[in-house]
This record gives sequence, structure tokens and C-alpha cells, in this order.
Amino acid sequence: MANGQNIMQKRRTVLVVEDNEMNREILCELLADEYNVLEAENGLTGLEQMEKHSGEIALVMLDVYMPECDGFAFLERKCRDPRFDTIPVIMMTASNTVEDEIRCLELGASDFITKPYNVEIMKNRMKSLIRLRESSAMLGRLESDSLTGLFSKEFFYHSLEELLKVDADAHYDLVCSDIENFRVMNDRYGTAYCDRFLRSIADEISGSLPNLLFGGRIGPDVYAFLIGHQEQNGWTEHLLPDGWQENHGKITIKFGIYTDVDHELTAAGICDRATLAIAKIKKKFGTDVAWYDDEMRNMQLREHQIEQTMERALSERQFVVYYQPKHDLHTDTTGGAEALVRWISPEMGFISPGQFIPLFERNGFIINLDFYIWEEVCKELRHCMDEGLPVIPISVNVSRVDFEVPDLAADIAVLADRYGIDHALLHIELTESMYSDNPGQIARTLAALHSNGFYIELDDFGAGYSSLTSLNTLTLDIMKIDMSLIRQAAATNDYSILRFATLLADGMRLKTVVEGVETAEQVAALKVLGCDYIQGYYFSKPLPPKEYEEYLAAHCGKESA
Repeated sequence: MANGQNIMQKRRTVLVVEDNEMNREILCELLADEYNVLEAENGLTGLEQMEKHSGEIALVMLDVYMPECDGFAFLERKCRDPRFDTIPVIMMTASNTVEDEIRCLELGASDFITKPYNVEIMKNRMKSLIRLRESSAMLGRLESDSLTGLFSKEFFYHSLEELLKVDADAHYDLVCSDIENFRVMNDRYGTAYCDRFLRSIADEISGSLPNLLFGGRIGPDVYAFLIGHQEQNGWTEHLLPDGWQENHGKITIKFGIYTDVDHELTAAGICDRATLAIAKIKKKFGTDVAWYDDEMRNMQLREHQIEQTMERALSERQFVVYYQPKHDLHTDTTGGAEALVRWISPEMGFISPGQFIPLFERNGFIINLDFYIWEEVCKELRHCMDEGLPVIPISVNVSRVDFEVPDLAADIAVLADRYGIDHALLHIELTESMYSDNPGQIARTLAALHSNGFYIELDDFGAGYSSLTSLNTLTLDIMKIDMSLIRQAAATNDYSILRFATLLADGMRLKTVVEGVETAEQVAALKVLGCDYIQGYYFSKPLPPKEYEEYLAAHCGKESA
């Protein structure tokens, strides 16, 4: 019985609309061995059957001439209902007039056969039309993003490229939107709420854009919309409808616009330009729209050049590790250092870390570079030990991408052991903003690093959003206070925030390092506050290895650790 039920479930349903009872019975009997057959004696009852069995009917066999509601009227009413518009219809008639056939096809009929039927030809035509419709439906599911109803990423790209081929003189703009901190929002409110929010945003942006052609969901919270070209005359003020902010609170959406798109670019390249504009205003309060411009284009060309040379640069050791000392306020000696990478390219000259670090984080090359830096630091420590130079802890910055590496803690431990380096001499620095990306994974990895004897430093505390939750959750040893706090304190002569940060660290048994110290007055104030270490140009800028070793010999004891 179960097998029989499965077979029945696979049978398609066909609606036969025929006013001649004998013809209808013969046709139903012919089809019954392959299909579930519904009957209707005229167009009106046929439409009733369509309404009753919405979603079941795979094909309609429709007589042209019937009383009350003929085939022409049936087709007109069917095509007005989006539920039924895609169902194929084969017209049946004893008439062989070209006019009837043309009219039926104009009204949406799929095929036209004359009586008496050639059964095999009729059945093959039916199968072909049903297969075509089901293939189209499958393609429709691939075309559409199931959550928002916009195009899928792949179909959006395909549609955009096809449209640009049609008219080389047409002018279009691409608008991309991105929800800030969506991952945090997802963790806080849950998937169901965020799915509803994503649907709502797709609808609201679609409804507000001028001359919208089509839109797609090209990332979890990133939408792209193609519109007719607009002059920059204030239309972006209404990218979201009035009252949107009141309904959605503090959620921020950023928009990037690539205007008058280049027809020679791929769809992915076009979208990259709009999302690059978004990246320019990330975390910028009060700025929600940015246009792609020549400055960004030059930056893209520069990034392309960097990506073309990065692997060779690493193999040729063009990346050099500099060391910025940390001054111990309790002993008035150098008590540590931070490793900072510099890229000195034969072709491009000095390349700022601000140019290549974010790019390497996006393309994943940062993992290779960070491992290189860890090894260079181990070599430097080993060199100091072998030469009888002072040996002090060195902190190394880690990227959020590093935490995606399985067994990160074990890999660093193996590296340190290869050079005979005490794990306590390697400090791992991470920024607080990284914690929000994948808090569980980061907390577990830090705990593993700490259990292996490595010290953990929380960098940039006080820069932007600082969470007491992260301090209480992460395994930490040192709090690095961002330079913005010392600059603000010096400018206002108000050190109350720094005092609070120092007391907080002391209460959590964390050592403190204050970054960006530049004056004797700042040093004196931080001593009074009880800070442990300071780092900045007042004592030293970042130094290349040879100068760093000379600095060590002059400013700290022989066996400092």
C-alpha cells in the first residue's frame, strides 16, 4: 500500500474542460493511466475547479467552443490570476482555422491540437509542457532568495550582466545596503526576529528607490538594487521611508552607491564598488550614504597591485617586524615591547599597515603573515638570549581570521618550543571589537592559549564601544588602554576616565598599558594613577631589530622578563 501511495503522489493532475460529455469521458479514460484527472463541462466549472485545486493542477486540456464560458473567456480570466497564470493550457478544437489558433496563443495558450487526437502526439506534448513548467518553477526557486523574494545572488549577477549587454548606451546606478553589526543583532534577538527584519528591510528599500529595475540579496545582510541613473540631487534622503527609525530603534543601515556603472565590469566588480563605498563609512555615526569615487578606484588599483605581489613579498622577507618598547613605570626600565609589521616593497616603497592589513584580513592572507610575524618574534627572542641581550616579553597582534584556524594555541606553542622560547615571553594581543564576531570561539581559543602559558592582552580598551561582559568572559592578563583616552584627558586636564579604567583593571587583577603617551606631563599623571606600563613616542617609536636591540641594552637590565 505504501508503494502505491508513493506512486499516486508522483502523478500529476490534469484538468479536462470539455462540454461534449462523450468526448470528455474518452479523453479522461485515455489520460487516467498516467494522470489524476479532473473534469469540467464548461469554462465556468473549469475555473471553479482551478480555484478548488489551486496548486495541484499541472496542465489544462481546454476546448475552444463551449456554452456559458468558452475557451477564450477561460484564458482571459485565468491569465489575470497570478496563481494560475503559469499553468500550461493545450487548446482542443475540431476547427482548424488559423485565426482561432492565433487568438488562443495570444491569450496565453501553450499549444493547440485538433480533433480527432493522435493520442501519442497529445501525450508527448503534455509531458513536454509539464516538464517545461516544472523546470521553470525549479529555476524560479533558484532565481529567488527564499527569505526576501529578491533575486538570489547568482541570478542577480546573471541578470545584471545580461541587461548591460542589451544597451551599451543605457545608464544605471547600483545601490547596496548593509546592516551594521548584524551578527550582534542576530545573537541578541534570534534568527526568527532577524529573518522578519530582513524581509521588512528588503520591502521597504525596494519601495523607496526611484526607477527600480530589480534587486538581489548578495550577502546575509547585504542587498543590491539596480536603478535607472539618478543625479545626486538629494534622492538618497529617502532611501528608507519616514518613520522607519522609530519602528526599528538604533539599528543602522549603510548605503553604498556606484553611479553610472561601467558596462565592461562584471556584476561582482560592480557590486564590489558599491560595497567599497559602504566600507568607507562603516562605524561613522551620522553618515549613512557614500558614493564610489576616483579615490576609491585608485585604492582598488592599489589593492590589486598589493594582492598580486603579497606572496612573493612574504617569500622575499619584504615584511619587517619593528618593535615598540613598553616602559615599566614601577621600575623605570623597559619592561616589554609590541611587534609591529612594516612592508618595504622594492616596487611600491613603504606600504602602510593600514593599507594591507585590512585587505589581508578580507582575503585570508593575514594568517600567513601573522604566522610569519610570530616566527620572526621567536627568532628575535632567541637571538637576544644567544647574544646575552636583555630578554623581555613581546606582544603580537592577532587577527579575527586567526581564530578560525583549528588548534591555533597548539600551533603557536609548537613554534615557540621549536626556538626554545618560554611561553610567558609571548603575549597575544586582540582588540575588543573582535570578540563580538565569534565570542564563543574566541573565548575558547584564548583559554587554550592561556593554559599553554601565553599572556593575553586586550588592546584598544576605551576605543568606541567597551563591554564589561567581554572583560568578565575572556581570559585576560593585561588591559591596553587606547591612546584616545590619554589624549582626551590631556586636552581637558580631566583624568577621571583613565582613573576609572585603572581601578577597573586593578579590581580584575589585570596589568595596564597606556598607549600613545607623548609628554612628560602625561607620564607624571599616569604614575599618580598607578598605571603599570606606558607605550608611545615619549620613550620610543617602533624600531627595526638592530635599533631595538641597542635600545634594550641601554634601557633595561640584562635579565628582564
